[in-house]
Amino acid sequence: MNDKPKVRIEKYLRESILNDVVELEKRVWKKEGYREVNAPMLYFELAYLTNGLVLTAFDDGIYTPEKRAKMAEEDSWYTGDRPIGFLACFADFDRRGSFWYGARMGVDRLYWDKNIGDELVRAMYECAKERGVPRIRWTYDPLVSRNGYIYIHRMGATVREIGFNYYSAVFTSDEFNRGISTDRLIVEWPIHSDRVRERVEKGILPPLYDASEITSENTINSVEMDEQGLEKPGEKLVFNLTVSPLFMEIPYDQDKLLRADRARAQILRDKIRGLFMHYLARGYVVKGFVVKKEANGRRRPFYRLDRDAEWRFLNL
Repeated sequence: MNDKPKVRIEKYLRESILNDVVELEKRVWKKEGYREVNAPMLYFELAYLTNGLVLTAFDDGIYTPEKRAKMAEEDSWYTGDRPIGFLACFADFDRRGSFWYGARMGVDRLYWDKNIGDELVRAMYECAKERGVPRIRWTYDPLVSRNGYIYIHRMGATVREIGFNYYSAVFTSDEFNRGISTDRLIVEWPIHSDRVRERVEKGILPPLYDASEITSENTINSVEMDEQGLEKPGEKLVFNLTVSPLFMEIPYDQDKLLRADRARAQILRDKIRGLFMHYLARGYVVKGFVVKKEANGRRRPFYRLDRDAEWRFLNL
């Protein structure tokens, strides 16, 4: 039995593949031009040179040699041992001490759904422990349900802050962010916490499909389906609840809505952003992610927000 890992993660950036990493970043986000090429080159170098982290992933058996040869015939990029994923962190600090800031992670499109991101995150966790980094911060789009699943449910991260239109136009010319506000949840990942250690090292996860705590009294919004099968804001939008926990619904497939109508996607984004800004400012923390399965097969994802104890006695 061959137990050799199919993904090779290199923990130090080789100068010889720096250009390949930059090219992969362009391919992931479909970017071209001076600004999109040189900014990534600079931040990969700075991350590496200032006690940050640059990880690169390589295919050591995900695809067969025959499949890779076919891929190389269709696109010369796949000739040889090129990176299939990367992760970059900057070293930073605030009033609570030092941390890494996760600046960028990307995976080659032909390797999506191959657990490359999982391998990069696990390597980041191991590197943080080895180098004595106590926590890692990063941002992500709160309406991308698969990221909520990975970061909150599987990794055990928490959220206390949201950034309104977090990135400027300099960083939003790619196909994912063009023409849509870049609202981002700001994630905290305390490396040495029991919550994180249990999930990453022991694989102990709470049930994903346990929606038993979700009731009409503790949900603050709803997402409905229109006649075209696209998700849209429901009529429910509640700003005066003080119970804990609360549950906030997000779209299951934002990408489908973005492809169909970005203006309508922005309307849904505005509604949910307002809820996040209101409740996070009143002491609620995103600590969970669950999915409610309905009889018709529809999946409805919810963030769980718990209120910090010191806020529960305040009428806010």
